[in-house]
Amino acid sequence: MSNSFWGHSTSKAQEESSPSRIDPASGLVSSEQMRQVEERLFAAGMPVAALMEKVGLAIFAQLQRDFPQATRIGILCGTGHNGGDGLVVGRELLLAGKTVKVWLAKPDLKPLTAEHARYLKALGAEFIADFRELAECDLLIDALFGIGLNRPLGDPWVGAVGWANASGIPILSLDLPSGLNDQTGEIWGCCVRAACTYTLGLWKRGLWQEAALPWVGQLHRIEFGIPEWALLTQGSPTVPRLLLQPGSHFPPDPPLDTHKYRQGSLLLVAGSAAYAGAAVLAGLGARSSGAGMVTMVVPTGLKPLIHTVLPEVLVHAWEGIPTLPPGKSPAKGFQALAVGPGLGETRLPVLEVLLRDWTGIPWVMDADGLNVLAELGVEHLRGRGIRAILTPHLGEFRRLFPRIPLSDRIEAAQQAASQSGAVVVFKGSRTVIAAPSGQCWVNPASTPALARGGSGDVLTGLIGGLLARWGGTGSPIDESILLRCACAGVWWHAQTALQLAKERGLTGVDPARLAEHLPQALRTLRQEQVIRY
Repeated sequence: MSNSFWGHSTSKAQEESSPSRIDPASGLVSSEQMRQVEERLFAAGMPVAALMEKVGLAIFAQLQRDFPQATRIGILCGTGHNGGDGLVVGRELLLAGKTVKVWLAKPDLKPLTAEHARYLKALGAEFIADFRELAECDLLIDALFGIGLNRPLGDPWVGAVGWANASGIPILSLDLPSGLNDQTGEIWGCCVRAACTYTLGLWKRGLWQEAALPWVGQLHRIEFGIPEWALLTQGSPTVPRLLLQPGSHFPPDPPLDTHKYRQGSLLLVAGSAAYAGAAVLAGLGARSSGAGMVTMVVPTGLKPLIHTVLPEVLVHAWEGIPTLPPGKSPAKGFQALAVGPGLGETRLPVLEVLLRDWTGIPWVMDADGLNVLAELGVEHLRGRGIRAILTPHLGEFRRLFPRIPLSDRIEAAQQAASQSGAVVVFKGSRTVIAAPSGQCWVNPASTPALARGGSGDVLTGLIGGLLARWGGTGSPIDESILLRCACAGVWWHAQTALQLAKERGLTGVDPARLAEHLPQALRTLRQEQVIRY
């Protein structure tokens, strides 16, 4: 079987490309970074008018594919170059035999935008004074504001946006929905609720923030041929990236002469009388990771349950005070430790034992493990030299990092990773994975089907198993491997849920079924190989 999916025999550009160059397919840029790219183009001789033509024609081509039945198009046109882009599209639609109506928000257009408006009017497009006259349209194009908006919308835009959202007519936004903060994904008072957003040239980071989900609709990136030299960002922070083709993040396929001890050994510490299911789900996730050996440390009362559900797992049970498997040490026997799911009232003594004796192997921490860490302080990780992956949801993140603002989830995850010295998996509808070095990934696809108790326990076991597998290969477990495991686990977990939701509906993705479906989903994903947006 080919290893091409895993990326070990193909290009590792997405994983290892220089942070000084923006990857146009996956890089998430700020408005300032996009402005710098455009300035380089203009300084090199690209006329603004020519760029607007290229962009407008590309938008028109994509629109024809996405909305072939739309014959009556209304354009909400702003005064700047976003409005100019919309007018170029309107011209092409009119020339293609469509009916085009244009509402100009204000008459004081920028010169280039004014020229396009004058020509479109000469071609026969109808310019209207009241946006309500667009009520008979099949499609509305939002060309009011592009990037750089830094204040709430005022009149007359507020009225137009409110009417358009309530009209029931599909809205296509150019670059980003008007009223959306291009950095955080939050809205400036009010915002266009787009059915589709065509971002221009490069992804704007605000589009992939969790706060933007209700507003952006289906996302497309309009390519207009940015040369490589315009994408250099010397002196700029590392650009976050979308997790599109994560093959190289996975451990390599095992050689034919492998055995279980070379496939990685995971120690999973989980469970309590009240939360037995969390231990089981984490164990199921670890099983599906392909790790060669899984040992679970659980309270004595859970041992029969674990043996019944996971007969291949070694179980070390404690009575009263948690203890470690006899004869084992971090240097001998285990490549990774996963801790936290369902520990309940035992969480503090468990963490005290682990922090005292088990600092020599990498950790994956979730749930009650994170809750204890919040009480002790995240500085304990760096102080004890622990290499760790933290997997907090929003509430856990707040407890762990109370001083980090949450308006920008990407920035918050990066700050948390820098502060803790750990790879941070900030879970949510747009999960963010950040490393202390500044590298950052955003998982672009997920499903509400994962919003169920136990889904995170499966993820903990899965990431722990992947980490053990990497350790089994003999690779040193440094930050790059921690980041790979976090990315691979998050992506695999989400893609499996998407497959199940498609087959069974949102209510059919229970965590146990999710864990059991992981291997089958990965087989399908390997056959498809490429994920694109």
